[in-house]
Parts: sequence; C-alpha cells; structure tokens
Amino acid sequence: MDIRSVDLNLLPVLDALLRHRSATLAARDLNMSQSALSTALGRLRTLLGDELFVRTGRGLRPTARASELAEPLAEILEHVRDRVLQSPSFDAQSARVEFRIAHSDVGAYVLWPRVVRAVRAQAPGVRLSLKTLQQSEIAPALAEGQVDLAIGSYPGLPESLFQQRLFERVYVALVAAGHPLARKTLTLRNFAAAPQVVVRAASGVQDRIDEVLASQGLVRPECVDLPSYLMIPPLLEAGDFLAVVPGQLADAFGRHGNFVSRKLPLSLPAFVIRMHWHRRFNEDAANRWLRTLVAEEFGGEPVAAGAAGR
Repeated sequence: MDIRSVDLNLLPVLDALLRHRSATLAARDLNMSQSALSTALGRLRTLLGDELFVRTGRGLRPTARASELAEPLAEILEHVRDRVLQSPSFDAQSARVEFRIAHSDVGAYVLWPRVVRAVRAQAPGVRLSLKTLQQSEIAPALAEGQVDLAIGSYPGLPESLFQQRLFERVYVALVAAGHPLARKTLTLRNFAAAPQVVVRAASGVQDRIDEVLASQGLVRPECVDLPSYLMIPPLLEAGDFLAVVPGQLADAFGRHGNFVSRKLPLSLPAFVIRMHWHRRFNEDAANRWLRTLVAEEFGGEPVAAGAAGR
C-alpha cells in the first residue's frame, strides 16, 4: 500500500475507538459527529481489510487485527505529538552542542571572553567555537549553518538576515600613559600632528577622519598602517604613537597595559553592534537560547562605553 494514498486523519479515529470502545465517547473525544465517525470507521475497514470492531452488549470489541494495531498506533501518534507538533525546547544545563560565533578581531578581544563566561555559567556542557570571518563570508556562513551568530558592526550584510541591536560603540584616541598628549585636550591640530597607527577597517572611520582633517586643511603626515587593532599596544608602548580605536577596545587594552584614552577633537558617528542570524534558524530552540543570552549580556551597554578616563 502506498502511504501517499492513505488519509492519515483516520489514525486518530482508530486510536480513539481502541481506547474508548464506544463510538459515542470516541466521537466526543475527537469533537466529531457520530455520523462522521461512522463514515471514518467504514473507510478504515476498507483500508485495512478487516471489520476492526464488533458490537456486543458491552460496546465495541476490537478484532484481533485491531488489537494488534493498538500499541504501534499509540506510539506513532505519541511520536507525532511530541517530536513533530510540539515546539522543541533547549535545556542549557544538560545540552551537549557546539555553538559557532563569528566576531571581528575587536569582537574576539573584547566580546568573546564575556560570551564564554556567560555560556559556561548557564550551559557547562556546551562547546564554543570562535570564527573570525571577512564580512563577505558571513552571510554564506550563516545561511549554511557554519556559524550560528555573527556579532559586530557589519553594515554590508544583506537585509534578508535577521538582526538585533546590542549597543553602540564610540571611538577614542588611545596613547601610552607617558605620551605628551596623555594629559592634554586634543585639538584637530595636535591630533593631526601626532604620529599614528591606523587600522583601516570596514567601518571607514579612518577615511572619515581624513575627510574632516582635509576640510580644515590638515593631514596626518606620519601614519603606520596595520591590518589589525590587536597589533596596536606594542607600538603605543614603544613610541609616541596615537591610535583611534573603539572605546570598548580602549578599555580592554587599559586593563592589560598603561594606556590613556582621550576624547577625539572631531565628531565620528557611533557604530552599532548587532548580532545577525539566518532565518533558517530563527525558530531553532538552541539558537534562540544563545541569542537571548547574548542580548542579556550586551543589551545594556552604554552608548559611550570606553570613554572613562578621557
């Protein structure tokens, strides 16, 4: 028999009749009329080639064939209810899964330790994997399930991805504690004149700085370009360099070295940090749990985080 030709709506009818041994009670249980239930029973008899139930003075009695079907039928319906129709849950305490999260190098340095700490506190059996991807790689990785979340400032990601705003980051000037500008208010002129280490990230913040300076007839004559923010601290410690970095990163560097952050003498737009995920996993219970944890951990970040000590 081809299962595609079977009306699976008949299975709950057979189950109800087996449990109640009464057409009246079975119809009431299924919220059906007795005539509709009688029609369904007739179709079941034709489908299975057996009378299935015989009327006696004590109600309906199942035939041997119907009795054989009772246990497997109950198991099938239970599996459908529990594994197909019921929304899956995620038990953090007992979970044994792996989450893969994409960060930029800044996110890996600043945000990743907090994610690890929060996950370990609630889900000790969960494994975490950090992925540092180029922006162009993030959308395909989310779509294919190679990463579960991407956290950062990624203005070029497609709008088809789901996203949630976490916080804004501001940029500050960072110098070593012994730098000549460590205790001075920055002006456009002394800022531009200072030797600088520059990371030209996807945010375009360095291009914005150059535009503002150019509008005032100023340039930065001495810049050392770096591919990553994480290479900045040794250069600040070794020379009289200044670096423009995200405020949260300035805070993190300050915990491991003797640095001072200063307010920039020009206005830069704050960049929004968001988490991104693919619609395929929007209703996934594990992914929902992870997103809730991240939102609770970072959702209260102040706009001007990292500005202390300017």
